[in-house]
Amino acid sequence: MNNKFFFIIPLFFLMACDHPEQVANNTEVHPALLNPVVRPYTEAIAEDTANASLYYQRAGMLNKLELPELTQKDLETAVRLDPKNTEFRTALATLLIERKLSGQALTHIRILKEQAPADTNYILMESEAYLAGGKTKEADRIIQQLLATKPKNPYILLNASKIKAAEQDTPAAISYAKTLAAVAPEFYDGLYQLADLYSAAKQKEALTWYERLFQLDTLNANPYFDMAKYYQSVGDIKLAKQYFVKAVWVDKDFEKAYLDYGKILLAEDSIDKADRQFQIATEVAPANAEAYYSKGLIYIRKGNKELARNFFEQALIFNSNHEPAKAELAKLKAK
Repeated sequence: MNNKFFFIIPLFFLMACDHPEQVANNTEVHPALLNPVVRPYTEAIAEDTANASLYYQRAGMLNKLELPELTQKDLETAVRLDPKNTEFRTALATLLIERKLSGQALTHIRILKEQAPADTNYILMESEAYLAGGKTKEADRIIQQLLATKPKNPYILLNASKIKAAEQDTPAAISYAKTLAAVAPEFYDGLYQLADLYSAAKQKEALTWYERLFQLDTLNANPYFDMAKYYQSVGDIKLAKQYFVKAVWVDKDFEKAYLDYGKILLAEDSIDKADRQFQIATEVAPANAEAYYSKGLIYIRKGNKELARNFFEQALIFNSNHEPAKAELAKLKAK
């Protein structure tokens, strides 16, 4: 089948919606909810719209597909249907922290703390929520209180390092991360924090730690991806490309590696090679708006404005807030 129809025809059959509860009423649903790996949950929800566990399970799958808005909606529904379930509420609070929705996260964390006021995990989450909202003083106050009684707790040290990094106190952030690496030498997130700090400072020590991280988990391609980003940041494009390739050797579904590698190739005017990377990204991540946007850029270069427009529109179906796609469509309409 011609690529044009491969990508565009399904949109005429997928019903685009705001929320899955509407499926039972024969109204439209968001295309991502009919993705083959998500659809079984969507159909199960249509049959049992009051089942909180189904929304929670689907949220997990949507999160894997990196669809935060839909993930949040499902988690909120799960919590509404089963408000006493701490697992559901904790997952929602964690996502809200990741999305920098500090106020909403704190609301749920306070409810969790009412049930277990002394639980270190909830206290840590409270600090993380303040940090997500840019309130580093409040976050640090909580962490320092915890460190006074648990100075070698790796999770507390990790948060202490993140706070100092947010305050742009890189030496202090690295100091906490080094302490963490010493007390918990196989704590993956802790070692990653140290590697990322060195990388942000463009220090070669980052490469040593990323390599160590890969040796801890040879099925995780993220260290190779981040080595590629490090090399890209210091201008060594040849090695950056090599490590993007290594990343997809480890994880053939690593869409970010395909996309970033493709962007380098596009910048080098290797249009067909870039197109190949973007094409693979759409295949391994069919709900990734950036992949369709990138395909649109390819067809702008090839002079096919109609097909470019189709890809930009498809990007907006999966992410209605994708500003670059909006900008490209506006340019096309102006011509």
